[in-house]
Amino acid sequence: MSGIVRNRASGVVSAAAMQRAVSTKVLRSVALAETKRVSRAHTAPVHCMAIDKVEHRFLLSAGADTSIQLFDLEATQKTDTCASQIEPAHHIPAESGHTRLISSIEWYAADTGMFSTASFDHTVRIWDAVELTEACQFDLGSRVNSHRMSATGSHSLIAAADESPYIRLCDLATGAFAQTVSAHAQGCNDGCLKLWDIRRADSQLYSLDAGNSLSTNPSKRAAISSVLFTEDGCRVVSARSDHRVQVWSVTNFPIEPLVDCHISIETGIGSSAFLSPGPIGASMTSAVDGTTAGSEVMFIPNGNTTVAMVDISSGQQVALLDGHFAPTTCTAWRVGHLELYTSGADSEIIVWCPPANEALSDAQMEARADAWSDDDSDGPNN
Repeated sequence: MSGIVRNRASGVVSAAAMQRAVSTKVLRSVALAETKRVSRAHTAPVHCMAIDKVEHRFLLSAGADTSIQLFDLEATQKTDTCASQIEPAHHIPAESGHTRLISSIEWYAADTGMFSTASFDHTVRIWDAVELTEACQFDLGSRVNSHRMSATGSHSLIAAADESPYIRLCDLATGAFAQTVSAHAQGCNDGCLKLWDIRRADSQLYSLDAGNSLSTNPSKRAAISSVLFTEDGCRVVSARSDHRVQVWSVTNFPIEPLVDCHISIETGIGSSAFLSPGPIGASMTSAVDGTTAGSEVMFIPNGNTTVAMVDISSGQQVALLDGHFAPTTCTAWRVGHLELYTSGADSEIIVWCPPANEALSDAQMEARADAWSDDDSDGPNN
């Protein structure tokens, strides 16, 4: 780092390059948070999380136990350890709404008064976030694997993908289906990433696959498990079941991806050898905001116990976060706070942040010292 500082001082390195180097260094240092823990509120694997886009304060989580948990990330409770605990502020009990696994959850972008969920019980449901009551639902007729609301709140449509070859557009304004798009012959298993302009009758713009879908043997096609638009809206990232991540331009549409990289699934946890890594990218997120100016990284669940941190521009894997004891499934970045939240099949929600972002109080320092002393007293020499 001192070298780039000298180069910046001499004018060899631009201000943008300097900013990128500093923010990348900060992100590389992300580790398990010492001062903050999230209470375990789920009794089964967590499959989806979302942090609101307005205050960046409220975290929603849901999964196989069919409950929905709402956490206020600013409301922490003191514990006997050096970490403060975040308890659920509110929750929707299991089977009081959805009756099967909840596959995705989304805040409404314009305010924190509404969110939506999708489930294997064939429905997409809209919820009042204040009363925690259901406002309306859409029945798609087969299990819903994913759904997305507008990233800006500029329209009332929700795109939902179920087991059929179609994408259904649900209209919040009318409570009815607005449009059905014939998307994939075999769902996401056809290996194609398709872009659509729903304002046009011939709405498909492009099909991007880098030859993946050309295989005559369907079993050899790598299914696309997750898609993420970059913050500038000019690129889209796709994660595949063969542990490849590709970055595509949506402005000039090259035949080949801008970035094509393989994500490592190596981990330091011995027990992970007994796990079968599944498709990566179940729920990717990117860390691009004012606190990470100059850097573009994404966090990708690996399908084992780890989360990969990958540079979007280069495809370089810059870190591997290892803290879960079962396969990871979802990630959520807290804008403006340098905090990453991850979860998975172990039902835990883990907080990650750069060590420099944590300020331990005297009491927390004492609690940590006591914990280390207890660990030492249990050593082989005692």
